[in-house]
Amino acid sequence: MRTKTKSLLLGATATGVLATLTLAPQATAERSDEPPSAAQDAPRASAEKPRAAAQQNDFERPAAGGPYSIADWAEDGWNLSQDVGSPQGWDTRTRVDSDTPAHSGDKSLRVFYPEGQIDPENSGALAPFDIPKSGEYYLSFWVKFSDDFSWGTTQYAGKVGIGLAGGDACSGGQPCDGTNGFTSRPIWTKSDGKAALYYYSLEHEGEYGDDIVLQKDGADINWPKGEWVNVVQRLKVNTVSGGEANPDGEIEVFYNGESAAKKTGLRFVTNDDQIDKAYFSSFAGGGTSEFAPANDGYIWYDDIKVSTSRDDICELNNSCP
Repeated sequence: MRTKTKSLLLGATATGVLATLTLAPQATAERSDEPPSAAQDAPRASAEKPRAAAQQNDFERPAAGGPYSIADWAEDGWNLSQDVGSPQGWDTRTRVDSDTPAHSGDKSLRVFYPEGQIDPENSGALAPFDIPKSGEYYLSFWVKFSDDFSWGTTQYAGKVGIGLAGGDACSGGQPCDGTNGFTSRPIWTKSDGKAALYYYSLEHEGEYGDDIVLQKDGADINWPKGEWVNVVQRLKVNTVSGGEANPDGEIEVFYNGESAAKKTGLRFVTNDDQIDKAYFSSFAGGGTSEFAPANDGYIWYDDIKVSTSRDDICELNNSCP
């Protein structure tokens, strides 16, 4: 195990969690019934890149053995978004764990996925957290599945860890119309636990979102059991011209520091929504009991980082201590 450093990204705080930088004001209007101005209709200028904003969580502050609550998230610098849904599972299915070796330091977050249960009311944990609004973000986390983790019963799918979202966070079978936001979250799929990213954009044609399977050297990646691995997602929101979405949005996923999936030409929004949420969304399912785990299982999470700057993600720069 390597030792966690408190100097990563923005510097140390008393809790070891980085504060969020205040972004420079952006040229975006409040939502209203008035038609947008010409300046609002213009594509976002690439030169108007916001300063880096960064947060992290290494789960070292709280005492081990108890749940990691929404109040703990807040104490560690992550504020619950009031725009999307309500938190689920934190008081009943999470634990600050020091018994199982963490990715670094002494503690990690353990999340419980009970046998026979699906959806965030009964499985895993869910909460959207506010992050400063920006057109591009990097989000990194370390994850480990229990040795006996079950991918499902006769159908196989579930959300893994933390993703990115904006606006009203279109998901759950909603049609995305460019004004009700977007989501992009890691998942497992298939009976062998394939690693993939599941996203909602203007492009999705069926009832549900689309997915990109992670690959290395042309072969699909399966989530390993009993092993810490790193996932980084980069999401860039499309520009908007004349109220129309330009096909220049992007998603890229890195697995253990290497690019494992990339999708370009995406359209997410027709308004001024940008990325403004780090969305912890991890549970079994699928919408039917066929997706329920065949036995109790756990997933551990550690060293979550979110930033507008690639330089803050040491996993992509071979600079982790």
